[in-house]
Amino acid sequence: MTLATAVGRADPEGVSAINGKQNSTASGAQTGGRHRGTGGQLWVRCLLWWELAWWDFLYLVMPGECVVCGRDDAALCRDCARLLRQQCATPYRAESSADALVSAWGQVLLPVVAAGVYRDATSVAILAFKNHGRTSLGSHLGRALAGGLDALPQLLPNLADRELVLVPVPSSGASWRRRGYDPVALMLRAIAREHRLPAGMQVIPALAVKMRPPWRSRRQKSLGRAARRANVRNTLRMRGNLGPGFRRSANLAGALVVVVDDVLTTGSTLAEATKTLEKAGAIVCAAVVLAAARAPDQLAAETSIERHLENIFVQKMNIRMR
Repeated sequence: MTLATAVGRADPEGVSAINGKQNSTASGAQTGGRHRGTGGQLWVRCLLWWELAWWDFLYLVMPGECVVCGRDDAALCRDCARLLRQQCATPYRAESSADALVSAWGQVLLPVVAAGVYRDATSVAILAFKNHGRTSLGSHLGRALAGGLDALPQLLPNLADRELVLVPVPSSGASWRRRGYDPVALMLRAIAREHRLPAGMQVIPALAVKMRPPWRSRRQKSLGRAARRANVRNTLRMRGNLGPGFRRSANLAGALVVVVDDVLTTGSTLAEATKTLEKAGAIVCAAVVLAAARAPDQLAAETSIERHLENIFVQKMNIRMR
């Protein structure tokens, strides 16, 4: 039994063992951004028209609005979707903003690639997706996360042309009961559904959260840096229900693993996931996140004009809608 078959039988979320697929282009053809355009054939135009009509019907029955600017009949309007793509168009190395991923001597313990900065439209969309049940944003955020996966070989050349295993950071039991879904798994499913997973990568949800008493469970968002590290210590474990006849230690030993998460703050969760996977014999070579929060020293280094523009982002979006 292969690793993909064993995980696929045991994973109820349907994101495991997704083999990477990459669209082939003809020699000499120009490759550009992957986004929706106008269908050239009649059946494609009819399909797009019926899809738009279906969404119009849904918004008529269940009205919605853009999570960023408040425009009606769209989870993320066209202008805000373009703004999200622009803010996540240039992935970058983000481990310097996470003190848990850098030693006291400045040595990088785990390189991290972030699709964008946790600010403006990106932060609003992520918060709505995670905390307000706007699951329709999974495809938009999944495309941004796919951009970070595509940029992994360029930002980390030693991973080029290597077989990589993507291991998502799981949600805690309390978060699952509150949301009803796993945000990272939902984005990875959207990436696989749209065939945006780079070649040579597969998704295996090998991590799970240990059960803890309710009085010992605390939300990371309300904690400081030191408390975050203490809160996630020894909270992850390897999944044990991957099917009969499957030995994880024999299959993950020597495998190159990339940890996937949504937001990078202090890096405590990524550090804990790395420790758990390395105990199982995996080689954790990098991490990819959707967005990275900036460290306080980086915020202080910004100019007053940049801070002013960021603070009045909501006002700018409201003025645009007038």
